[in-house]
Amino acid sequence: MDRDVLSESDVVYTVAELAGSIRQGIDRLYPGAISLTGELSNVKLSQPSGHYYFTVRDAAASLRGVMFRSAARTLSFQPAEGLKVLLRGRLSYYEARGEVQIVVDRMGPAGLGLFFQEFARVRDLLAKEGALAPERKRPLPEYPRKVALITSPQGAAVWDFLRICDQQNRLVPVVVIPARVQGAEAASDLLRAFSEIPGLQDVDVAVLTRGGGSAEDLWVYNREDVARAIMNCPVPVVTAIGHEIDVSVADLVADLRVATPTEAAKRVFFDGGQLVAVAVMARRRIGGAFSSQVKEERSRLRHFREGSVRLSRRISHMHLSLVRSQEALSHEVLGDLSRMGGRLRDLSGRLVHPSAQIVRQGRRLSERAGYLVRLFLGRLTSARTDLLELGRRLERPDQIGLATLRESHARLKRDLFLAVQGRLSREVRTFERLQNGLLSHDPGRPLASGFFLLSRPENGSLVTSSSPPLVGETLSGKTRHLSLSLKVLGVQTETPEDGTTKL
Repeated sequence: MDRDVLSESDVVYTVAELAGSIRQGIDRLYPGAISLTGELSNVKLSQPSGHYYFTVRDAAASLRGVMFRSAARTLSFQPAEGLKVLLRGRLSYYEARGEVQIVVDRMGPAGLGLFFQEFARVRDLLAKEGALAPERKRPLPEYPRKVALITSPQGAAVWDFLRICDQQNRLVPVVVIPARVQGAEAASDLLRAFSEIPGLQDVDVAVLTRGGGSAEDLWVYNREDVARAIMNCPVPVVTAIGHEIDVSVADLVADLRVATPTEAAKRVFFDGGQLVAVAVMARRRIGGAFSSQVKEERSRLRHFREGSVRLSRRISHMHLSLVRSQEALSHEVLGDLSRMGGRLRDLSGRLVHPSAQIVRQGRRLSERAGYLVRLFLGRLTSARTDLLELGRRLERPDQIGLATLRESHARLKRDLFLAVQGRLSREVRTFERLQNGLLSHDPGRPLASGFFLLSRPENGSLVTSSSPPLVGETLSGKTRHLSLSLKVLGVQTETPEDGTTKL
């Protein structure tokens, strides 16, 4: 080592030894807690530890500071750049960085100016989000079922509120949620109280109230987290946390802001006495209307009974007239049925079944064919006789009249052929006409088209309109290539315009 730098009497320290001496010297000079005022700068909240790191300074000097998480929980405001604060803590030397710092236990605003600065900051922040807009305000229920009251049980505000509740309406229960309403520890109580409201059954409105106080006492109601707890409350919130001139951020975000606990109770509770009076008047009106209705209904009942007696008599007369008309109609119908039965029997005797007509036409056709055959054979025999006679005459030796006879023979032969051919054509046309008439009456033609011929299997009689089938009767249905056994489920008759009856 260069002896020119150090003399023999110099004591050489290590960095750790010197840092330890500095720390001991500071501890001897400032053995207890000290108070310090200054302006915050370089404020930083460490996540997730929750420690605040900052610098406190004035116009001439600056000092590093730290506020650990356990102490930061007691803050009633949010440390920010440029705020003037009053600190209380212990001065220490951070050997690793060679820095003197103050470990803060408590921090508060240094004067009313900071109160209004924090108020303006939080107010402006929430205003940008629309939290202060009038349309966001929720109306109070006209007839609440249950009210949650957040306040200190030891304060006078709770008794003022309950006194108005007792005077105005005892029917609505009040659930008191105890919480500290001022001081650094009030923020955690208020957040806890608002978190309990969603679990309370039938609560329709919440009231946050306290007595009047100084601006420092109302500092907690300017906190952003308290304001957001009021905004996120599931029911409308009424605030009565200061006098008329004291307005906090909590008042601005609440659904209704009033000055005192007494006014809050009057706005929340409906007047039970007035409601009872209205109920009594309504009961009287309903009773009067009910009595009038009863009288009217009794009068209507009396008229109804009188009318029912008259109606019963008219019904008796109408029933007697109906019975007489029914008897006359029965006699008339029976007479008509008897006459129609006789006429039906007469028509059934005159009615010829298509099968009989077919047989008759077949006989006529056979007779006509036989007649034609006999006529043709007779004509043929006569022609043959004439030919034989002419042949014999031709064999005679008379040559003079031979040419004349041959000419006559040819003429007779031609005339006979034409006569026979013409007669045969007429008979053929007659035969075809009779055959077509026979085919038109042939029952096999409808059967070939898919129609059925219905008959009774026990006697083979056909089903006709004069002998209709009966419900439940078994019939035989026959078409050209198919035979069925059918059971009658229903019979329906049709009456065409000519008055006849068809199945």
